[in-house]
Parts: sequence; structure tokens; C-alpha cells
Amino acid sequence: MKPPEKRTETDWKKAMLTEKARQCLSGMGFDAEHTQRVTALLEENRRDEARQKLRQLRCGLMDELHSCQRKVNQLDWLIRETEKDPTADRR
Repeated sequence: MKPPEKRTETDWKKAMLTEKARQCLSGMGFDAEHTQRVTALLEENRRDEARQKLRQLRCGLMDELHSCQRKVNQLDWLIRETEKDPTADRR
């Protein structure tokens, strides 16, 4: 019978980072495919590729944020317009 393998500190850190990444991505609502892709890259110690994928996900979120900000700005404009006195500018 083979004795259990001892994990090095580096192995533990990699496993912890992988698990934290899985929890974070799932908690942020990313689908299983994205979560699995990033964690697989981390498990394979392909950190540069994992970081690139995370940056792509971030860019997608920033696009969504900017889209939502434009909608908020339009709503703010409409709110301000409804607060104006409709008879004040009539000549």
C-alpha cells in the first residue's frame, strides 16, 4: 500500500486559491463553465491564462456597468424633467 502523498506549502496555497476562486466566481453569479475554466487553469498552475480569463470576465462586467450607468443617467434626466414646472417656460 502506498503512503499518502504529502502536500507542500505551495500545493496548499494553490488549492486554497483555486477554492477561493471557485467560491468568488460562483458567488458573483458566473456560470459553471466560466468558473470551471478559471479553476482548471489555476489547478494546472497556468496563472497567466487564468488571469487573462479573469480580466475578460471583468471587462464584460464593466460593459454591463456602463450600460446600466447610461440607463440610470437617462432616468435621472427624466426625473429632473418631471420636476420642472410645465408652465414656467411657456410664452
